[in-house]
Amino acid sequence: MWSTIKRMKKNIVQDVIPPKRSIRDIELPSRSRRLQVEVEPPDTDILEIESTDYIEDKKPPKKGSSRKMSAPTTQFTYDYDKPKHSSRKGLYTAIFLFVLAALFGISALFKSAEIRVTPRLETKFLDETFTAKRDAMSVNLSFQIVTNTKDIEKTVEATALQKVEKKAQGKVVIYNNYSTKPQRLDIDTRLETKEGLIFKTANALVVPGNYTKDGKTVAGSVEVTAIAAAPGDKFNVGLKDFTIFGFKGDPRYTKIYARSKTSMLGGFSGMQKVVTLEVLNEVDKELEESLRNLLAKDITSQIPENFILYEGGLSHNFEPTVESNGPSGNVILKKKATTYAIIFDKATLSRAILAKISPDITDSAVKINNLGTLLFSYKPEAAFDQKTSTTVSFTLTGKPNIVWIFDENKLKSELLGLSKKNAREIIAKYDVIKEAMIKIWPFWIQTLPNNSKKVKLINTLAQ
Repeated sequence: MWSTIKRMKKNIVQDVIPPKRSIRDIELPSRSRRLQVEVEPPDTDILEIESTDYIEDKKPPKKGSSRKMSAPTTQFTYDYDKPKHSSRKGLYTAIFLFVLAALFGISALFKSAEIRVTPRLETKFLDETFTAKRDAMSVNLSFQIVTNTKDIEKTVEATALQKVEKKAQGKVVIYNNYSTKPQRLDIDTRLETKEGLIFKTANALVVPGNYTKDGKTVAGSVEVTAIAAAPGDKFNVGLKDFTIFGFKGDPRYTKIYARSKTSMLGGFSGMQKVVTLEVLNEVDKELEESLRNLLAKDITSQIPENFILYEGGLSHNFEPTVESNGPSGNVILKKKATTYAIIFDKATLSRAILAKISPDITDSAVKINNLGTLLFSYKPEAAFDQKTSTTVSFTLTGKPNIVWIFDENKLKSELLGLSKKNAREIIAKYDVIKEAMIKIWPFWIQTLPNNSKKVKLINTLAQ
């Protein structure tokens, strides 16, 4: 009975459902690609299955419900054309070529070159004595003297109490209005104030004679340090006029005289806290070393570029350390020094050296590029005074480098715009050049810029 009812329902449904069209009836394109699709059967009361065998639910159906049947999944396989995409290879190629061309164009704007040139070099041994004259003509070996003066101070604690006697001192100017002839004065020449205080000159001196300027007589003058004849604070006076004590009763007494340039200070007599001798010696050495370094640094900075100064050519003149009262009972120690430096013109010194070690090449375009490495020393048996000497004898030892010179500007101008190959051929014509290296940026460019500002020529032995 159940099977009969089943078939009746099926016939009724098939009468109203349009005729089925199988997937096999659809015409497929010639180019195919296989695709598997799983189709789930619809959840209906009636399923058309290929097999008439089915499993019947043994339980009676409930009223108003339909029995559902389980059926196997059906798979369909069919071919289809893959959609064609337009190729972008041509577009990418065009973009790459455009970027490459832009890079080459931009690189031309930033093109630059560096040419490192090493000239011919020869090293010799030197151990010779030379003689130079002060401020001689440039064709001869000459020297000049450069001086510099500096003073420094340091405040230290005074711990020792002792009897102290100090003499006041200051600067005075002595005038000669007596005659046109110079007047010589010995050391300790007595200078007297109108109050009767006596000061003495610290050194011997010569006062120049008077002279005429614009129709008027001008007294000759010289400056000197004057020291009180005795210790004590009564000699601490301001600006004063002085007469020459030894000229009393002489016509020169009113015509040769002195006037203070600074006040007379430092006079003292009594008990005072002082710095111990040990501390004084220690600080004195410290100040001297500091002055030595400072003066050497300062005077080196004053040397013109075409001159050379040797460390052995420096000499220092230190004055005694001066003590003065500081704040809170401390003592100020002050030291002063003057440095003298003998300097030589590099070109004339190089020629003098070449004349000693290589007289056969003195006429060639050469120079010595390491003059600063040579050791300078005064000839021991030759006395030299930086203030008065007009000649100096000295010894130089070391290994000077003789470097051949070429016209760097001329070579650079000849290489502008040339290829690397042609540039090397031009450089090879300079027999004084030992080797050269050319670098061009960017690396793919093989010609030097035409703009001289974009070409850098480096002489590896230049100093």
